[in-house]
Amino acid sequence: MNRYFKLALLGSALLAVTACAAPNREPDLSNIQANVDKTYEGDFGELLYNLNQAGDKARQAEEIKASIDADAPYLYTNLPLRQEGVKLAEEAAEHRAKAEAALNRFLDPIRARLAYLESLHVPQDVGPQKTSVYFDTGSAKVRDSEKAALTDAGNFLSQYPIAHVQIDAYTDTVGSTNANAALAKRRAKAVMDAMSDAGVPLAADVSVKAVGEAEGADNTESQENRRVDIIVQPHGTYNKGM
Repeated sequence: MNRYFKLALLGSALLAVTACAAPNREPDLSNIQANVDKTYEGDFGELLYNLNQAGDKARQAEEIKASIDADAPYLYTNLPLRQEGVKLAEEAAEHRAKAEAALNRFLDPIRARLAYLESLHVPQDVGPQKTSVYFDTGSAKVRDSEKAALTDAGNFLSQYPIAHVQIDAYTDTVGSTNANAALAKRRAKAVMDAMSDAGVPLAADVSVKAVGEAEGADNTESQENRRVDIIVQPHGTYNKGM
C-alpha cells in the first residue's frame, strides 16, 4: 500500500471520528412554542402582546388612511379598504386599552407598597388640600394670576408623590349644557397641562371629573362657578384597614 493511499485512509478515519464526536449543530426546534408561550404569559406578557398588536394595527390603519387621502377627492374610494382601515384602528385602540389594563395590574402592587411606605411618614393630622384655579367666562386658558395657586398645589403634591389627586372642573351657565361640558373638560386638561409644564410630579392615581355647570345659585358673576378644584389626598388610595 503506497504512502498516499495510507494518508487518504487516515484522513477519512479522522473525519469520521470527528463527525461522530462533534455536537449536533442543528437548532433545537422542540421548545419554540414553549418559549413563545412563556414570552406572553402573565400580566407582563399580556402587556407586551397587546402593545405589539396595537402598534401593528395602528400602522396598518395609518397606511390605509394615507392611501385613501392620496386619492383625488372626486375618485371613488375602495369601500372595503376604508372599512378595513376603520376596523384596524378600532382594534388598535382596544389592544391599547388591554395593554394599559395589564400595565396597571402589574404596577398596582408596587403602588400599594409605595402608598403604604408613604403613609408611614405622613402625619395623621395631614388631610387633603384643595386648591382652586379660576377662569374667565367661556375660557379654558389658565390666567397668569392663577400660577401661584398651581405652585401651591404643586409644592404640596411634591411632598407626597403617591397621593391621590382629584381634579374637578366647573362652568357657569353661559352657553349650552353640552358646550359647558366640553368647556369643563378643556379646563381640567389645561390645569393638568399647566402642572405638568411646571414640573409637578402628577401621581399615577389621578381622577378627572368634568362636572360642568356648578350647582346652586346661577350667578354668572361669581368666579366660583368658573373654577377647577385640585384636591390632593396625601395618603393616596391606601387603606390601613386592609
